[in-house]
Amino acid sequence: MAKLFRVRQVSYVWMTILLVLVLAIVWLSLESKNYWGLLGLLAPLGLAVDQLTTRIQIRDNGDVWIRRGFTGVSRLHGISKLIYRKKAWKSQQIVLRHTKGHATVDPKDRKGFIASLKEANPMMEYVEE
Repeated sequence: MAKLFRVRQVSYVWMTILLVLVLAIVWLSLESKNYWGLLGLLAPLGLAVDQLTTRIQIRDNGDVWIRRGFTGVSRLHGISKLIYRKKAWKSQQIVLRHTKGHATVDPKDRKGFIASLKEANPMMEYVEE
């Protein structure tokens, strides 16, 4: 059975500020009857929904699938190394080296993600920086 992990998301303070700005733009566009101004909101709102619906899935065979809302699925096969960067400035990111390169993930439950991936893929090398 595959295990799902949510990604770390933007804080509620920034989401509140973004929501106030969006409402102000909508209000100004409706007041001035300039509905073309609303088209500028489509891309940021779409990207926000895409990021909020992203899930990281660890399969039974040790593969990791990153399921995004609109932009599809990234399948990471043959993970050989997991690098856990504790001292990263903005977020403690996890780098996964796989057969076709590397990918960076930032799950909400990092310790649980690492433990689950070690359990699913015991041959993987683990490095903590």
